Amino acid sequence: MSGIKNLMSKIGSYGGMSRTTTYLVQFDKIPGGNKEPLTLMCDEAQLPNVQSATAQMAGRFLGEGPFQYPHTRLYTDVSLGFLCDANLTQLKFFQTWYDSIFLDRPKTELLDTTRTDGVERLMQVAPKTRERRTRLAYPENYTTTTRITKVELGPHVRTPIAHGYGDRPSISYLLEGSYPYAIDAVPLSYGASQVTRVTVNFHYVRHTIVYVEQGKSALYNPFNDGRTPTGASLTTGP
Repeated sequence: MSGIKNLMSKIGSYGGMSRTTTYLVQFDKIPGGNKEPLTLMCDEAQLPNVQSATAQMAGRFLGEGPFQYPHTRLYTDVSLGFLCDANLTQLKFFQTWYDSIFLDRPKTELLDTTRTDGVERLMQVAPKTRERRTRLAYPENYTTTTRITKVELGPHVRTPIAHGYGDRPSISYLLEGSYPYAIDAVPLSYGASQVTRVTVNFHYVRHTIVYVEQGKSALYNPFNDGRTPTGASLTTGP
């Protein structure tokens, strides 16, 4: 029983168990778009994985069989799901962001939503003529940093983070040079009514991990001798 009590005490000292429903997805300033960090209604996300490319070396020099060794960091694309409001603001936002990659895109047709003949007018809109060549924008004109932050609930909540969340951040992934390379098809159906969702796939160059430790100025690392800092850390209040 003492082992269980010690375990429960240890878990309690960290504010309980982590829950999958507490997180925050935020986009930094997008060139030609928002001027402030943007947070949308993201209802599905994941913390990026870590992976290495490996190569095989013959082990005859060591008197052993062949073995694999890592040589390159690999960064896997991430998919984020978003709830859409009745104006499809989220879908329009990501579609406009995606279109900014291609300079040969046709001009967007804008209709006055105050008119009552909107559907009839839509039937009169014809596709725009596209250029025969493809021109791409420079990456700095459409990439940004995407931040996926895992936050926790519990007695150790100290100060609210962005947008009124009263949760304690525990870890944050900064996806550098990210941009939407694919927007999944949005299903529509006459069946049971559900909230419209859009899933967007992002590519990024690399990610930086920020660890948040309660009341600590350095992170525990079994491979560190205590003389050099390891990784990036953010210390919260006592």
